[in-house]
Amino acid sequence: MMIGGLTLPGHYAGATPPPNLGQLGTQQIVGGIALLVLAVVIVASTTALLADLPRSRPLATGSTAATALLAAAGFFLLVGEPRRDLILLAALGVAFVAFGGAAVILARQRR
Repeated sequence: MMIGGLTLPGHYAGATPPPNLGQLGTQQIVGGIALLVLAVVIVASTTALLADLPRSRPLATGSTAATALLAAAGFFLLVGEPRRDLILLAALGVAFVAFGGAAVILARQRR
């Protein structure tokens, strides 16, 4: 996403660019950075959980629950669009089920 936002002005090399060309790639860049941060948090929390660090379970639970909620929000925002991408809808649905299930399993109390 970040690369697409950064290279967007190059798509208009031979044509007249739109007047707001500087603003078109901004959302892609910010979204790509947010996804990168989320991925780092998921990997870090999972690694901490596997290393059995103290208080790593709530961090892993929170990061997976947040990812499931973001996937659900993206799914419902995409369902309302007139031109839907079915592959993206399926991927968001699978991400919601996988991360939601992981959050539920991680939230259970140990015995």
